[in-house]
Amino acid sequence: MDSALSLSEPLSFATDPLPTPVLARVIAHSDPHKWHELRSASVRAIIGSTSFRCEWICNLACAANVPHRPKATDDIIRTTNMVLDPITELVGSDAWISENFIRALEYHRPRLFITLAPYLVWTLLLSERQRLASMVATHSHLDLCILNGQFVRDLLENKPFVWMLEWLESNGLEMHDFHQQEKCFNMSILTSWVMSSRIDLLSFLAQHHTNLPARSLLEYALSHSTPETVDFLVSHSSNNQNPISWNDLLMMACTDAMTRLDVFQHVVVNTEPSIVWTFAACCLASHAMLDDNAYVKFSALRNSSNAEQWLTRSLRGRTPIECLCERLTYENMPYMSPFIRDYLALGVSATGMPSIVAILCQ
Repeated sequence: MDSALSLSEPLSFATDPLPTPVLARVIAHSDPHKWHELRSASVRAIIGSTSFRCEWICNLACAANVPHRPKATDDIIRTTNMVLDPITELVGSDAWISENFIRALEYHRPRLFITLAPYLVWTLLLSERQRLASMVATHSHLDLCILNGQFVRDLLENKPFVWMLEWLESNGLEMHDFHQQEKCFNMSILTSWVMSSRIDLLSFLAQHHTNLPARSLLEYALSHSTPETVDFLVSHSSNNQNPISWNDLLMMACTDAMTRLDVFQHVVVNTEPSIVWTFAACCLASHAMLDDNAYVKFSALRNSSNAEQWLTRSLRGRTPIECLCERLTYENMPYMSPFIRDYLALGVSATGMPSIVAILCQ
């Protein structure tokens, strides 16, 4: 750089000023941060210009050796940090990625525009600027299925909102086909939505003819979600070849010591009286040591209409008390005795019950 443009001397463009594109190129290929520190209105005007930002992003992209196609999300994050973030840090926000900038980059650097498209879309969507993200995706003909679905999956993990799904669909992503190929909506992301009770996201997929693995997802919903999520999954399972009934769900719920209390109570309310109640009650009692809410769940069954005639029935020729006594140990006896006491109150025969248990249940 000659003395007229030395950073160590006062800067003046009053005499024979260079054209802005030339100055933009000079600043972009030196150290823009040093120029910015001069606090010169003329310099800052150049740094604020679209021509400078196009020059600088080209220089940054060359220095970062940006691949034509990213191979992993880490490539996108790394390139964003090295190419886009320096401009954002200097400007103060990512507002510099404007419609004018996008059009200028596409016109003057078309190959670079296409290369940077996934990084620009990533940045714009994370800052919830959907319109500009659509502009980049459309003009660059960006294939949203890049990285075998990981690009979309990571976007949804960062922004798990219906607007993101709507954006993806409006920009060419075929939800049904994408799901069929297991490119994005796999068990990992679906499970996270179930566990956070994101019925809105699950419903969006269901409305787009996407068959959710309801039975598998219910296994997670029982212990980590809400009654509303369970309702949704049960109703959605009716569209599958293997629909699940509430009685089926009760069998699943009683065998999992982690089933949430409110979910279990909701399942019981929706079941029909049957031998399943007999099994469920015994199952709850048998793993009472593992489940602090086991007795409350048992009470939900006992307080149901017509519960007495089912809770007192035998299972494979053995009374509920006999079934429990087979599993008694010194460790679990204090946990199981309240259940046995309730069974005795219901009129279940105490035949074969150890004397020590009879004493505890008096």
